[in-house]
Amino acid sequence: MKRILFLFILLGFISELAAQPKRSGKVKRKYRNVEVVNENLPEVLVHGLVINFPGREPVAGATVVVRGTRIHVNTNEDGEYFLTGLTTGINSIMVSHQGYRTKIIDYYLQEGNNDVHFTLDREPIILEPVTVTAQQREQHLLEVPSGISTLSGRMMENVNLQSMDEVAGFVPGMYSRIQTPHRPTFSIRGLTSDEVSPNAQPRVSVYLNQVPVSRASMAVHELYDMERVEVIRGPQGTLFGRGAQAGAISLVTKKPAPGFGGYVTAGMGEYASQELQGALNLPFFGDKLILRTSGVYKYQDGYVENTFGGKLNGRNTIGGRFALRAAPSQRLKIDLMVNYQKDDLPGTAFMSQRFPNVNGVNDIFQYEASLEQGENLFNRREVLGTSMDVRFFRNENTYWSSFTSLFNNTASSRWDGDGTRAPAIDMAENVDVRQVTQELRYNFSRRSRTNGFIGLGYWREEVSQNYWFGPNEQHMAYLFLQMPEYLIAPDGNAWPMTSLPDDPRLGPLAGLPLPSSHEEENRSTALNQSADLFGDATWKVRPRLSLTAGLRGTYENFRVTNESLMTGGSPSVLGMLAGNQPNLFFRPANLTEVQRSFFSYTARAGLKHDFNSYSNAYLGYARGRRPNVIQFNSAGRHEIMKQEVLHSFDAGFKMSVNQRFWIDAGGFYQLYRNFQTTAWDSVSVNYLIHDAGRATLYGAEVTAKAAVSQFLELFGNYAWIHARFDSLDSQGNPQEYAGNTFRLTPEHSFSVGLHGRLRIHENLEAFMVPVYTWKSHIWFEDANIPGLEQAAYGMLNGRAGLEMKKPALTLAITGSNIMNENYLISGGNTGTMFGVPTFVPGPPRMLGTRVTLRF
Repeated sequence: MKRILFLFILLGFISELAAQPKRSGKVKRKYRNVEVVNENLPEVLVHGLVINFPGREPVAGATVVVRGTRIHVNTNEDGEYFLTGLTTGINSIMVSHQGYRTKIIDYYLQEGNNDVHFTLDREPIILEPVTVTAQQREQHLLEVPSGISTLSGRMMENVNLQSMDEVAGFVPGMYSRIQTPHRPTFSIRGLTSDEVSPNAQPRVSVYLNQVPVSRASMAVHELYDMERVEVIRGPQGTLFGRGAQAGAISLVTKKPAPGFGGYVTAGMGEYASQELQGALNLPFFGDKLILRTSGVYKYQDGYVENTFGGKLNGRNTIGGRFALRAAPSQRLKIDLMVNYQKDDLPGTAFMSQRFPNVNGVNDIFQYEASLEQGENLFNRREVLGTSMDVRFFRNENTYWSSFTSLFNNTASSRWDGDGTRAPAIDMAENVDVRQVTQELRYNFSRRSRTNGFIGLGYWREEVSQNYWFGPNEQHMAYLFLQMPEYLIAPDGNAWPMTSLPDDPRLGPLAGLPLPSSHEEENRSTALNQSADLFGDATWKVRPRLSLTAGLRGTYENFRVTNESLMTGGSPSVLGMLAGNQPNLFFRPANLTEVQRSFFSYTARAGLKHDFNSYSNAYLGYARGRRPNVIQFNSAGRHEIMKQEVLHSFDAGFKMSVNQRFWIDAGGFYQLYRNFQTTAWDSVSVNYLIHDAGRATLYGAEVTAKAAVSQFLELFGNYAWIHARFDSLDSQGNPQEYAGNTFRLTPEHSFSVGLHGRLRIHENLEAFMVPVYTWKSHIWFEDANIPGLEQAAYGMLNGRAGLEMKKPALTLAITGSNIMNENYLISGGNTGTMFGVPTFVPGPPRMLGTRVTLRF
């Protein structure tokens, strides 16, 4: 710990010294392949602004290079840059960014400050300019030496991407499954999050405007008024902190910007769907104070009819965002943001494929369920988050940042665990989360050759998680006694078992009457805290060779409590057989507390070689980690799982051709130790996290785009993932899941699409954006249980319509699952514990219309 602390202090001291002005010294530079050493030359400083034409808007993330040297920076979000380490005389400065013509200026620099501004012209036929902040500073996508995908707000609108489960179709190697808003699943390169314990941390980190919202119950947000979505694949613990073992999803909303503007969108469609969203940007006091406010409302009837009342798998969401930017001086910028979202949704259609509904139908794609709780089934969630970002600039590329956030979240859900009309498994969950984060970061540019950041952070999370079970034991008995075939009679009815069989094997329990009402709860809380020290930087070793390295040290403290109790009804009779009486699932246990502390580190290192300004190759290594998990079994005994460690190796190639063609191709090899997987524990009668030992994963990912003409753009991606559990564990013992494929991991997947436009009039264009996605076979459980799987399938979505320039009006027709493909969102779920797995059908074809007015 002391060594790592000393390392960060030393790095901060060096960066501070580098930022101090120097009036003389030794300058070594290479220009036009001639290396010259100059003694005692005066300090030369270059400040500049890069804007576009004709909009005269700042170009963030543009690359500014002094040709023939290692001097290299990127413009910040205001299009500004700062250069040091130059000499007086003629210097050749080049500025480039995808979507703009590269500009080179031979400028005579004088001692002291020099202002060198650039105006970049848009190419007539180009791909959309892309700026990312994956490395905590504005950069072009080409410069990030790792697998990264980005979806701009414009592209999201073009393809009608409005929810997080749709993002995966545009990211190679990513899979998403959202059954309920408080239990989403995101998988990157085969790694899927499981939060069984309230202290378990996700493997895929979700950030909203640089604030971690990785806890599953907070991770899903409506995608409206978006700037972009970035998905960084592979371990990102150094850059994004905890919960980024497999990758990170960064949601960036639109910030307040100079000028008045906004938009309004209204839509309607099948299943009584309704949509209304909009945003308004208002500047005050000459752009010293800017307000942006936005909101969204979405409603849709459930696409599954419940014969016992109500509909399932619908949506009813309202959200709002308030953003305020204050710039009282050139050196100080303050951003305040408040996000709110409320989901009041019907229940999830966990349906049985084995037993028919009350109408004798067992085809779940008839979208008719018989779940006896009817309208009592629900999914509810409310999230309120406030964040503040304060930046103090020493110069355009060197500044202090303070990020403070407070997020509150409550979520609750009730579902039918057996998927039939029988009242066998009735369950509910309530989650309450309070999260506070504070981060202090120093971004530096050392003589415009080494660009990076150092910092420290604090994270605190209070989690309350309650599971409620209300089984009717007169029906639950068929499952508990391993007689699931009798749960539903051939005529579709559910007949109760009023008492245990008069079987001598049951001993004194034989013939005992079974209660029809029993309620029990398992209550857990966790206080999770961590403190981080971190640093990451890119050093220009040579004009075309860059070295990137980062390290993050983390101290964690977890305090977890657990208790189980009977809360209503009659004592369980089946619980006598399980040894948990008077409960069935969880043995009554007094409040127990377990507290543990851990120290860990994550790291990364990589090399990038630029063949020219538009292509490069990179190699990288990263160490990822999932923290230790403290969990309790049904008997109330705790267990501490080992930390999960991932060693990841990446190699890739990126190229932009004439700013019209883009390709990003890479391969990866990953080794897992102490792999944590969720499995049904027959002894404790509960889902628990198990150490599945070792696993190996490798594969390849490709993303390509092409601006064929001014009116046609093509795009697509492909991923191949070979994800298997090893034969032996670290002790050389055979593994339970040896040779199994990771769950929710199709071996092959791809998506292709086009954006075509047709000019009807100088003020009117027609457009069409079809997108087809395909996935190979998918297992729903790491155990690879036959039947709990999804065969290969493809799906076509699309958007088409008319767009006017003046007024800026767009009328569109949208369609999802246009070919009406039958596919499963999930399979297995709670019913798997007792031999009655349930399945959630994916939505059928849905068509709608939208109109958008921009001003």
